[in-house]
Amino acid sequence: MHVHLRTRSRAIDYAFVNSTPDSRWWDAYADWTATERPCLHAVAEDGEGHWRVLLSGIPSVRTDSGGRLIYYTLVLEGAHHTAEQDAAIVLSLASCLLADLEEDEQGRGVLSDLLDGICPAAEVDRLLAAPTEFAMERKDLTTRLLASVAALEPLPHDALAAGRGRFDRWIAGRSAPGASVAFLTRLSALLSGEEHGQAHLLNLVSEAEDVAELFPGRLTVLVEGGKVGDPAMPLERLPEPKAPSGPAPLGSSGARPKVRWRTPMARTSLAALILLLLLAGVSCIFVVLF
Repeated sequence: MHVHLRTRSRAIDYAFVNSTPDSRWWDAYADWTATERPCLHAVAEDGEGHWRVLLSGIPSVRTDSGGRLIYYTLVLEGAHHTAEQDAAIVLSLASCLLADLEEDEQGRGVLSDLLDGICPAAEVDRLLAAPTEFAMERKDLTTRLLASVAALEPLPHDALAAGRGRFDRWIAGRSAPGASVAFLTRLSALLSGEEHGQAHLLNLVSEAEDVAELFPGRLTVLVEGGKVGDPAMPLERLPEPKAPSGPAPLGSSGARPKVRWRTPMARTSLAALILLLLLAGVSCIFVVLF
């Protein structure tokens, strides 16, 4: 299994501090989630012998030079045939992320403490300032990271066995009764290769309509609910998409309009447009009066 850790320092922007994945595959879901808020993507599709998982929005105690909260992103990649031990690690990380969200709206908890302990500010500053140097230090960080996440309390097998979902495609709020266990059960099946499909914890969706075209196969979605949507939304079956569209290619805009206008860039553009309209209105009034 490969594990990659991304964060930033007080002055240097976000980058991977130990190793960099081959691709930014998670960018395909940018219209459905923002990585600065807690989220999770798990992808194990037909024809692939491996899985990919991203956990992001894990808050640090550190802040940047503007006083904004710094967060962590973990990207994990593994093969189905070696998944038993690796799957236990990913499942523990996912269960901790969900448990931390239940305790704190920002998601601060076990994972925050773990990653802050591995990444002291001085080390992050040094590694990000010299992206092509300190190979041994980066390897040591990866070793410590793997050891720390492997020591997390594993999920009991009986809990997963009790969480079999009723549908191949469904959406629910993360705190709805049974939803988190059903989500982790689906995640376990994806990691082992028993099932193929996708599972996501998303923070820019609020209802089934938002994700109807997200992925045409087996799909599980939890609504994060920190900023958008109801975290207690009851489990609901997702209909089959009208046409296999899948996530939008990188650089294109394939999300539903309702979802696109929730993205940070869209909200910023809308605010700028409103400001320009207000300024134009004031100018017109000034011309009429004077």
